[in-house]
Amino acid sequence: MSAVLGVSVGASAVRMATQAGPDPVAAGFHRHAVAVQAGAGEDLAARSIGVLLEGADHADIDATGVAYRGDVQAGAMHDAMARQHLYNYRLVPEAAAVVALLESVGQLGPDDHTLVLYDLGSSGVTVSVVDRYSRDVLAFDHGDVAGGDRFDALIADQQLRERGLEPPTDQWAAADLLARCRVAKEQLSTTGAACLPGDGGLILLNRERFEALVRVPVEASARLTREVVAASGRHPDVLVLLGGGARIPLVQSLLQDWLALPTIVPPEPEMVVAQGAALLATPVEPPQSAPEGSDGPAVGAHRRRHGPSKRQLAVAGVAAAGLVAIAGLGFALDHDPESNPQGERQATEVLLPPTTTPPPPTTTTTPPPPPPAPAPAAQPVEVVESPAPPPPPPAPRYLNLPAPIQIQVPPGIQLPPGMVR
Repeated sequence: MSAVLGVSVGASAVRMATQAGPDPVAAGFHRHAVAVQAGAGEDLAARSIGVLLEGADHADIDATGVAYRGDVQAGAMHDAMARQHLYNYRLVPEAAAVVALLESVGQLGPDDHTLVLYDLGSSGVTVSVVDRYSRDVLAFDHGDVAGGDRFDALIADQQLRERGLEPPTDQWAAADLLARCRVAKEQLSTTGAACLPGDGGLILLNRERFEALVRVPVEASARLTREVVAASGRHPDVLVLLGGGARIPLVQSLLQDWLALPTIVPPEPEMVVAQGAALLATPVEPPQSAPEGSDGPAVGAHRRRHGPSKRQLAVAGVAAAGLVAIAGLGFALDHDPESNPQGERQATEVLLPPTTTPPPPTTTTTPPPPPPAPAPAAQPVEVVESPAPPPPPPAPRYLNLPAPIQIQVPPGIQLPPGMVR
């Protein structure tokens, strides 16, 4: 059974989703995640895809979709895949991947035309306003006003300040403290309190104290979301929360209060982009084989369809030339009078018939044609009505923003700086 692979590249992790079978709801996805420690995430994604495709457990993958956020990331991903000699893949816009997955699982209603995608990851928050049917991104912005790394740092500062934990003495101790703070944050998404022991001291935090720490940055991200919606000029129909930060209850409640929109939180918000990219993955024909003496593709070469080699073509050409020569020789022997005396003798023995007067024509009588058969009785014609075309998608709604007020300043009057834009 063939399978597909979807990949998303984030600041903290490369996420991969494999799916077998034509029905994503019934078959489900298998997930993989690789942490980005240092360097570009695109290079890590390309290496991870190559390793995954070479494994025996994933030999049936025949298509790969890689989601990208913008033109810069698309170019970086394309270069990274070329360095790994990977060619059977498609670059998929993140917005299109999200819409594809939400539609496949039935989380979008028939009137949901304009979507607000709020993606809260480790490095920041990304907001996009997307047209569901054209898949166009109407407005977009990214900011570091909120993010998972910032939340972890706020927890660490609070623990050092209020609980008297010993400050880390080196980078390894600092990394361990932030890692335990990250685990505490994730636990507070489903429980009321978190308790994590460690070398630097006990991390103890409840949900109320955590929400007090992150409320200001989350409200700043909600303000950013409203600004992006206003820039799009559309009236949104639904809000979609993505990324690991979408699991935080405070994020869900504050965004609903600020935007007053129906909200969708997928079961795995951090895997939505990778799973949607898998749904949009289709096979790509590999490029032509590299010339002899050069380095050809290292991964996926066993899936190529090689044509005849140069030596095979040369042997076939010589054989064809020999057949043509033999055919020409036979044609000459059959038509040369000097080399074919029998043919010449047969030609001289041909006798012409004597010229005689043709006999008079014989008169024949043509019988009259039979009378035409009576026309069959008209049968009733059954009219088959063609099915009605599907209804068009709902029209988008636009924001009713007031026009800007224009004031003319009399000549000779200077306004202070900052009052004129």
